[in-house]
Amino acid sequence: MMKMTSPTLHDLCEAIGGRLSIDGPPPYGQPLGPIATDSRRVNQGDLFWALRGPSYDGNDYVNEAFERGAAGAIVARPTAPPAGRWAIEVHDTQPALWNWAQSKRRRFTGTLIAVTGSVGKTTTRQMIHTVLRRHLKGTASPRNYNNYFGVPLSMLAVEPDHDYAVLELGASSRGEIAALADLCAPKIGVITHVGDAHLGGFGSRRGVAEAKAELLASLPPDGHAVLVDDPFVRRVAGRCRAPIAWVGRGTGNDVMADEVASVGGQLEFQVAGCPFRIPVWGRHHLNAALAAVAVGRLLGLDLPEMADALSDFNPVPMRCEVLDLRGATVINDAYNANPASMRAALELVRDFDTSGRRIIVCGDMAELGDESTWHHFRLGRDVVTVCGADLLIACGQFARPVVDGARAAGMPTTRTIPCATPEEALPYLGQAILPGDVVLVKGSRSMNMERVIEAFRCYPRRRRSA
Repeated sequence: MMKMTSPTLHDLCEAIGGRLSIDGPPPYGQPLGPIATDSRRVNQGDLFWALRGPSYDGNDYVNEAFERGAAGAIVARPTAPPAGRWAIEVHDTQPALWNWAQSKRRRFTGTLIAVTGSVGKTTTRQMIHTVLRRHLKGTASPRNYNNYFGVPLSMLAVEPDHDYAVLELGASSRGEIAALADLCAPKIGVITHVGDAHLGGFGSRRGVAEAKAELLASLPPDGHAVLVDDPFVRRVAGRCRAPIAWVGRGTGNDVMADEVASVGGQLEFQVAGCPFRIPVWGRHHLNAALAAVAVGRLLGLDLPEMADALSDFNPVPMRCEVLDLRGATVINDAYNANPASMRAALELVRDFDTSGRRIIVCGDMAELGDESTWHHFRLGRDVVTVCGADLLIACGQFARPVVDGARAAGMPTTRTIPCATPEEALPYLGQAILPGDVVLVKGSRSMNMERVIEAFRCYPRRRRSA
């Protein structure tokens, strides 16, 4: 099949409708530039899409976008563009964005890969991209563009000569994955793990599994599914009409790992006798790597090629990012958190070879519904029983249940500190952390736990007493 050609203004008008405003003849044959949704980041020739969010309205910033060089804009209000520029007025810019993304998807002849799961989908997406881009040309979702805004924007980054696109799909309630999968029409679907995430929207882990299965139901019979060996994923695998490749450590999987070790910031394992060495901290990255290997196989790559590519993997920022600050080892895992990822991070801290103490600085795990208090109590217990931590600083609305769980598991009261906010924790950190300590900083995105790390960078280095 022929690759799609660069989309033009004519293609855009056909896809989204609306009323075109321009002073002069419309340049229908003009290829479109990149799409920008933040007026502050518009570059010369970009197309500004004025989206509306819960706390902003992009239509208020159309003039700024034109001042920064936007060639055109998609708006929901009457707009008079500057000379030589154009604007398309639509009823609602969000459905228009979906229409444009669907139009581009229909013209894309490469392989579209969709990744979802409760834990590890961002790392899995990046590992797949790392494996494929060494020998193929393609793109992946930037950051965690996995929602109603992010997925269509990710789709619009697909270029005419791309062989593949890797998209991340997220959800907090039933039906969202189905809608996003209908939008992007994946040929390969990847599910990483089913855990206790977004329970406020799903109700239970079984409900989470049912939601992730919406991706499986969307795959065509001539597609493929790559599934992590997870009991809840196994329960819903029957929804898939496409062939399934299972990945994991068990002997019943299609892509299996053995000789697994995590030493000094490197994950090592073998697949069918081929050694892999990936520069990441922690064994919990194994399933992401195996999923990437399975996808690479489906696109024709061999094991040595993929091992070589993954040896240059760049970990995603704020996801098990290991820093040396003031002589202490700080694990910046502040991007997000749920019970499964918290436990994996605690296991990572436990396995560190350190002469100092193990310190946990945690924030709330959001969207756990009626089970929030129990999950946070269990987190506190795991801080002691799984990690063997020496000091716990818990931040947020559920700091007290975390502390209660740690104390119930035997951690002394003097080593458990509840704080209402991350800022409240800063004085304790400045006094507590010493060279040689290992410090985990982790919480849900709403907690912005990276503020702890940024403040900690500014503290003077302390010395450990002899």
